[in-house]
Amino acid sequence: MDDLLKILIVDDSVFYRQLLSSLITDMPGAGKVGTASNGKIAVEKVNLNPPDLVLVDMVMPEMDGLETLKIIKASHPQVTVIMISGADKISAELTMKALEAGALDFVPKPQEDSAQSAAKALKETLAPLVAIVRTRKYRRTVQQISTVNKAGDREPSGGQELKITGSDDGVCVQNSLPGRVDVVTIGVSTGGPNALKKIIPGLPADFPVPILAVQHMPPKFTASLAESLDRISGITVVEGASNQPVKNGVMYIAPGGVHMVVRSAGAAGKVLGLTDSPPVHNCRPAVDVLFRSVGLVYPKNILMVILTGMGSDGAAGVSAIRRKGGYCLVQDRESAVVWGMPGAVVEKGEADEICPLHRMAARICEIVSKGRPI
Repeated sequence: MDDLLKILIVDDSVFYRQLLSSLITDMPGAGKVGTASNGKIAVEKVNLNPPDLVLVDMVMPEMDGLETLKIIKASHPQVTVIMISGADKISAELTMKALEAGALDFVPKPQEDSAQSAAKALKETLAPLVAIVRTRKYRRTVQQISTVNKAGDREPSGGQELKITGSDDGVCVQNSLPGRVDVVTIGVSTGGPNALKKIIPGLPADFPVPILAVQHMPPKFTASLAESLDRISGITVVEGASNQPVKNGVMYIAPGGVHMVVRSAGAAGKVLGLTDSPPVHNCRPAVDVLFRSVGLVYPKNILMVILTGMGSDGAAGVSAIRRKGGYCLVQDRESAVVWGMPGAVVEKGEADEICPLHRMAARICEIVSKGRPI
């Protein structure tokens, strides 16, 4: 079974084509690597011999990255596309559109001073994404060989409540639904922008509690995500700011590059805080940092939502809040782009419900409305 990846690199910069080619060739699972200097050439090459993965620069002459992505996905939906984006506001806005158009994720061009540091940063960001694409290819190959599904391979996907092990003594426990919910927290990473765009517009404009969210993204991209969600949602969506009051019916997204926390401000209620303390799980902002702060300043009436993403960020924060009576929803494996973050919560026995993405907004509303007058 050949699970090596065929990869096409599309960039008008000779330097970046060579750099990416060199980095990817050394990654496990990478096979043949081809290049194209612009979008038109890339489309021609994809049509002649579809690769498994295309890395596309966002800003190029002849045909930009967004148009290239749309043409490739229209003709070859199984081809995975990852965008290579600059760090300015325009690039960030275009990247949000690319994610909506079907890109798996994006990689920001490094801002490091030396070529060696830039190469290291780029490799650290790309390597796990290449691993995801390789895993996807392997699973598709296995499904083609055998269409038999073994019992128990899939998590329940109807938004049902699950009995899970959540205590040190091995007793099978499950937190009860809280009598009321005072705050909703969300942790999400790879695949998150599209997941959020299927959830947040489904919440009513009079949503009765605040939403505090961490989406793993660099600076400027979180602001573009907040603006994009705000345009299509009934609730207000903003990028969090230092000392910003936390209000009902508003979603606050942690800014890229800093941790976001929530603090008590006496009679003023709750306010946000931003800190540049070290990354947690190689992430800043980190879900665990936000969740732990929420657990300190809110009573037990906390609803946590863990969505698609790599790694295990959020699992420790969920555990800390559930010990106080918080309740946790996780996205199911079938609808998650990457089941790392929700899977980590399930493996720790800290998920109260596993819910498919298309049901998540409705389930959040059902739980939040409990204990409130209709």
